[in-house]
Amino acid sequence: MKIKFAFFTVFIFLSLACQSSAGKVSTESSLPQLSGDWTITFRQSGGFVGLSRVIEIQANGAYTATDERSRESFSGQLSSAELEALIQIAEATKFSQSLEPHGCADCFIYDLQISGSESFTAQVDDVTLSDSGLEPFIDALRKILERNIQ
Repeated sequence: MKIKFAFFTVFIFLSLACQSSAGKVSTESSLPQLSGDWTITFRQSGGFVGLSRVIEIQANGAYTATDERSRESFSGQLSSAELEALIQIAEATKFSQSLEPHGCADCFIYDLQISGSESFTAQVDDVTLSDSGLEPFIDALRKILERNIQ
């Protein structure tokens, strides 16, 4: 009887473990190459303070950062080293989009759009960011945004 109970317990445990990973489906893709004429638009919104900030970076390194709540905008120019570092991070990024539903109250939401010869759009939040593969790229964009808007 104890053996049957042990097998039954193991069976239930394995069944539950399989169910928790069965719904996790993802697709992986590279970001478009940042060559020629391109634009990156990055928006950070949400959180318990209700942020809404956006930065748009052009291929020549010119950028505009905007705090949409206060309506303040700041323009600037990335140095050639900053621009090259951003391009290298983008080239190394492999985006993995989880198709699993999730919910996250008070999380930041990160919207990323790249336009150029190819286009790319993604939305991640604080829960999905680390598994998305976008974290280094989002962090680089967030640093540029935060040095202009506090």
